[in-house]
Amino acid sequence: MWIICLLIPSVWGGTELLKNADFENPHFSSSTDWYVMSGTISATSDAYHGHTAAKISKRYHDYGALDQYVTVKKGHRYFFRAYVKILNYASGKDHESVSSGIAVKERSSGKTHYLGFGTTPHVQKNQWHIIGGDAKITNVDISEARIYIRPSDQSVDFIVDYASLQEVSPLSAFPGDANKRIDSYRKGDLTIRLDDHSVEPSGLTVEVQETSGLFAFGSAVNAGAFVDPRFKGYRDYFYKNFNWAVIENDLKWTNMEPQRGHIDYNTAMNAINALLHNGIKVRGHNIFWESNSPSWVDKLSGQALRQAMEKRMNDVVGHYKGKLQHWDVDNEALSGDTLVRHSGDQNLTMWMFREVHKIDPNVKLFLNDHEIVNYNAHTVALEDQAVYFKAAGVPVSGIGIQSHVHHPIDLAAIWARLDEVARAGLPIWITEMTIEGVPEKDKPQMFDDLLRLYFSHPSVQGLLLWGFWSQRMSRPESALCTGSDCTVNDTGRRVSHLLQTEWKTHETHTIHKGQTVRIRGFKGSYVLRVKHNGHAIHEENFYLGYKGTDLKVSLTGSNSSPHVNQILVG
Repeated sequence: MWIICLLIPSVWGGTELLKNADFENPHFSSSTDWYVMSGTISATSDAYHGHTAAKISKRYHDYGALDQYVTVKKGHRYFFRAYVKILNYASGKDHESVSSGIAVKERSSGKTHYLGFGTTPHVQKNQWHIIGGDAKITNVDISEARIYIRPSDQSVDFIVDYASLQEVSPLSAFPGDANKRIDSYRKGDLTIRLDDHSVEPSGLTVEVQETSGLFAFGSAVNAGAFVDPRFKGYRDYFYKNFNWAVIENDLKWTNMEPQRGHIDYNTAMNAINALLHNGIKVRGHNIFWESNSPSWVDKLSGQALRQAMEKRMNDVVGHYKGKLQHWDVDNEALSGDTLVRHSGDQNLTMWMFREVHKIDPNVKLFLNDHEIVNYNAHTVALEDQAVYFKAAGVPVSGIGIQSHVHHPIDLAAIWARLDEVARAGLPIWITEMTIEGVPEKDKPQMFDDLLRLYFSHPSVQGLLLWGFWSQRMSRPESALCTGSDCTVNDTGRRVSHLLQTEWKTHETHTIHKGQTVRIRGFKGSYVLRVKHNGHAIHEENFYLGYKGTDLKVSLTGSNSSPHVNQILVG
């Protein structure tokens, strides 16, 4: 059994809307708190937290569920979570999925709307799993509403404990609060002073210029086009704005090995080498993709499939070892299970992570999935998967969240979903950001809002767009530049302003002996230039980290040959 660190049932510290949310009162009743539709409920000491939980058994309809009537407001959004343990599998199955939602009944028509919170797939028996998610209540008068929790098969008995239902608050202070968080989380304190024994010439200035931010801003790139000399504008925009890249397609199994044994390493490698030569860090996407394998792989099963997968891991991970910072190991494992089903191994994804780690123990391995922040389908399921993997000792280093967002964008919902996934305690990367369905005139502000939201979240360590040039990306509606020469559009100019001006530090200050210059700068790599009457007389690299940095400039000897000492605190 796995256990994460215990937290209070409250998700955000707001008002708890469930009665007996921790199930410590064993006298369950539909008139007071929990009840079961089409089944039985009893108290059990097999609890996730505290002393008591609810056991649900003998369900005699597929809609049999654990329920509780709740009071909610029309048009408002609510987040629900709970811990579930299933006690048996349905006949012939080796896993189960558990769904939750809220059923609201219209006062006028009596019609019931079923609003899903989300589904946690691959639930294994006798293990605690996290379920839940969020839903926005239908904007009609409501006569009643009830929470429901149910496994997909009625023959499955289960236990529920430690639940919470809370309203998702609007981000009424956005973007002001986001800007405050950016200052708090993304910046550090830099102090610069002249050594007491320095010989101080007149007209002395210090310039600090950020060369590469600690936070990763990047984009997917088309490997072939990126090294094509005809597409200079494409490369220029990338190198001006980004410090990370991901190869969009040419590391995927289907693209690399469409015919068995004929592997194309060079298309991706040429682009990776060009990026590395220019100081760009690169993510690997992806080793496996549950719903997209070469056609010849789809015909394999059992041991033959596992052998092909072992060869794939050794080939691709071994070939690019030392060049990639991250690998997405099993892309979109929550929504697809082709490889899992054909292998007959419910823990196949865990096996993938362990095998890849053996081949390259230095590369960071990521879960990467969709419908996490743009929709609610897999938000809590991804959290559950990450927690489960960590507790099992699987070498998972981070959580990749795709972000193919459609207009209108609900920033409060995205923030709440980020907060939920962050509970897993792993770094989060936004790996595939696009914005679609937005009028062209509104796109710059939509990009600004979403980038600002992600940059301000303390658990997010990187953000990659899923392409930026309309002629070389799968979702051209989200382009930052268009035309054959990658002409920057209004959205591209807004993004460049954020990345190169608003969120980058470049300051110049006059300095005298005995004076301390204090700068609040974005964390990352810098160059310090000491100038005398406008002419650079010394240059030094330094790093501004989480604990801040103190630089002591010691000017000795002639005015033209100052000396710089560094006191770096990362």
